[in-house]
Amino acid sequence: MKLAQLTSEQLILKDVVFEDRLEAINVLVDKLELSGKLTDKQMFIDAVLKREEEGPTCLGEYLAVPHGKSEAVIEPVFACAFVKEELTWQGLDGDEPVNMIFLLAIPPAQAGSTHMTLLTTLTSSLVDDDFRESLLNAADTKEIMRLFGADEPEESSEPTEQQVVHQEDEMAQDISRVAYPVVLGAGLLVSAFLFMLL
Repeated sequence: MKLAQLTSEQLILKDVVFEDRLEAINVLVDKLELSGKLTDKQMFIDAVLKREEEGPTCLGEYLAVPHGKSEAVIEPVFACAFVKEELTWQGLDGDEPVNMIFLLAIPPAQAGSTHMTLLTTLTSSLVDDDFRESLLNAADTKEIMRLFGADEPEESSEPTEQQVVHQEDEMAQDISRVAYPVVLGAGLLVSAFLFMLL
């Protein structure tokens, strides 16, 4: 899955300034609503804020990934912001500085499939220092979309339903083995991240 498949230029904010994380979440939710991705803005905000209360969504490396699973979400999507002035966000070890925010919106019916695929793609991309630097230094939203894979050709073959089910089963087994105390060290550990976000 390419990140570009689940966002658009209209859902990317560059060089923006927020007073705090609540303003950042509300502005990104507004973007999702304006793009027609939500049926009920307040219901989705409530889902995101509830998840924020359950545990940290700042993952280190100046990255925050607030998210919500809600019936108000029409299709899987994310909005993102690259901020001029670092924000404080709750992390595993207390408040941490953030300059990249990815707000994920997932319908409950796709929480186990698309959600996991998106998280895996996102974290495996953002663990790369050069990729993060390229995003922050991008000239405009078009360049960010290119970095997300917008100009890459579509994959020629889609996995079969059996392969998808097998992959999801394997992922579920892997996640079930991850203990809660696992935390992010120097980089983003994808397995810990996926477990935290379930």
